[in-house]
Amino acid sequence: ICTLVCRSWGDRPQLCQVACGVGRAEAPVRHGAALPQGLDTSLQQWGVVAPGQRQALATRLQGAAEAAMAALLAAEAELSPQQRGGARAHTDLLGVDFLLACVDDTLELVALSANSQRCLETCLLAEGMGRAVGEPPGDLPRLVAEALLHRAQRHLVEDKDILLIGAGGVSKSFVWEAARDYGLRVRRLGC
Repeated sequence: ICTLVCRSWGDRPQLCQVACGVGRAEAPVRHGAALPQGLDTSLQQWGVVAPGQRQALATRLQGAAEAAMAALLAAEAELSPQQRGGARAHTDLLGVDFLLACVDDTLELVALSANSQRCLETCLLAEGMGRAVGEPPGDLPRLVAEALLHRAQRHLVEDKDILLIGAGGVSKSFVWEAARDYGLRVRRLGC
């Protein structure tokens, strides 16, 4: 199971897409070696016919993928800019691969690896294949674009001086928190 998780607004992990490949236990599936399909379809082929079971597994998968990204973001936050690879370096997209195994008649998710390039390619292929057969467009393009645009917007205002004249009151306090997070130096003049 290939998942793609984006850094959303407020630096929260958000599951963007899931794509599955089915293979045999003695010959694990690799990215690019099998055509991707949806989680629901894969689970039905594997004999999970109850919709509630499939939804519960999808919810567990979302939680596990987002928790993996949250752990990476927390670890990144503790690194110096040099250790991260530069002042603006941070993870916006993360692919997390899982294996679905049957252990004592229970389906278990096992995290295998974290990457971005291979999972992004697989998830985009799954998205494109779905549209080719008439499925409605998913959220993947929008979520990836939002993550990248958020980064671009931050870059435009980062470390700038802004002069505010007659700024809002207490109800706009979230603006000041966001400005500090963006590295803005705000100067206020009253009217």
